[in-house]
Amino acid sequence: MSELAIVGLTPRGLALGRRLATALGEGEVVSAGGAARDTLAGYFQAGRPVVCFMALGIVVRTLGPLARDKNSDPPVVVVDEGGRFAVSVLGEHVAGANALAERVARALGAVAVITTASEALGLPAVDLIGRDWGWRIEGGENLTRLAAAVVRGDPVGVYQQAGRRDWWQGWGPWPVSFQRVTAWPPSGCWAALLVISDLALPLAGLDPAVVYRPPTLVLGVGCRRGVPCAEIEAMFQRVWQAQGLSALSLGAVATAAIKADEPGLQEFVRRHGVPLRSFSLAELGGVGALPTPSAVVRSKIGIDGVAEPAAMLAASSTGLVMPKERGRRVTMALARREEA
Repeated sequence: MSELAIVGLTPRGLALGRRLATALGEGEVVSAGGAARDTLAGYFQAGRPVVCFMALGIVVRTLGPLARDKNSDPPVVVVDEGGRFAVSVLGEHVAGANALAERVARALGAVAVITTASEALGLPAVDLIGRDWGWRIEGGENLTRLAAAVVRGDPVGVYQQAGRRDWWQGWGPWPVSFQRVTAWPPSGCWAALLVISDLALPLAGLDPAVVYRPPTLVLGVGCRRGVPCAEIEAMFQRVWQAQGLSALSLGAVATAAIKADEPGLQEFVRRHGVPLRSFSLAELGGVGALPTPSAVVRSKIGIDGVAEPAAMLAASSTGLVMPKERGRRVTMALARREEA
């Protein structure tokens, strides 16, 4: 995120701003002087988070016409010149203005003013579920309908097959309107459905549904020298489709250290936006009996395989979702990590 801008309008506001910057250990303190509108607009349009020590009305009149979308607006917090309240104004959930208001309030001994309904009611903010762990969203167009159902207290079905099981605890106790769904396809009547899964589940007739994809799946890869990304990608797509998995839940790729510099493999992980984990031959060889040991691999590099032990090590798992699959020049195995 861009550097925090702390904007004051008066000497008292600037003094509070400097105090805040010292307490937070960050922030550029700026005097708006007689150019408050231009200063605020410049920072906002540059995408910088802003804490304003001035009247809320000035900020609303200046930034209101510039606000476009909660998914792209930077966070804006307003603090009164008495240092009593830190008000989250724009970018509440997604951009982090609510969290910034809490930080500012703690630093100044003020009260954070959060007006979004989910926080006010102690309910999960559905657009933030799993964000700290890299969960991705499918069905994001249904987020508003899901959030409305949560705030109204309407019944919401929750089906979870993968990922961290404590995702809701940061908001307090399990909401009484959330009903756990234990089987798929679900049977029941809900205002909305929340799904947390790495499987490519059919959703026809379950609208509105929002699906969170935790990065639980670790792909172990062994390959020959010079294999292009296209060949790795083609096999990945075949494997994922055969296993009924969501590509959005690919969390990491793992291989032997001697293969980590392969250009095709490097391009593959860049394309999917996931890290590449590599392990020494000693580490790979230290994994217990493999489901499909290879005499050919042992004759070449002295261990029984690459894809299977790499997947297990990277997932901190003793088992595999899918044992080794062989392609012409690529092998793949799949493991699932629980805490993702």
